[in-house]
Amino acid sequence: MTDLSELTARVRRLEDLEAVRATWLEYCNRLDAEDFAGLGAVFTEDARLAVVGLSAGLDGTYSGRRAIVEDFYARTGTSSGDGAGAMTGHLSTNMQIELAGDEATTLAYFFEIVDDDLVLIGTYQHRMRRDTDRWRIAVLHISVRYRARLQAERVRGRSLREILGRPV
Repeated sequence: MTDLSELTARVRRLEDLEAVRATWLEYCNRLDAEDFAGLGAVFTEDARLAVVGLSAGLDGTYSGRRAIVEDFYARTGTSSGDGAGAMTGHLSTNMQIELAGDEATTLAYFFEIVDDDLVLIGTYQHRMRRDTDRWRIAVLHISVRYRARLQAERVRGRSLREILGRPV
């Protein structure tokens, strides 16, 4: 028979696994919705982002929440400013999570379409940390493994911000 402390530990583990997944999904959705303030909130203040394989102008390491949002994400060109095109959309999958107390490490895959014609495929590796109010990303390594241009005409996808602006 399972004692209460064992059951409590098992429930906490399940809650932690779900909270880590929720942080990762919030990261993707905030980025796709161009909600940079909300995106910043998923990172710890002292977070570090390392990007490899995206582009010569953006690859590198960014330290601290503000630098991650302002020096990297705000420069990725996810918005054209006129509401047309130039957005990002993620499909993220296969997340593996290893919990160790108040820290978690992960590996996940992503498939991303940018500006309606660029496909990026790669991996996210996270180190997340339990903060006082939630799990946050302390380290994120983005490795773009494949990139391709789509041959398409008269395609204009709708941004997530546009979709969310018209609730059901």
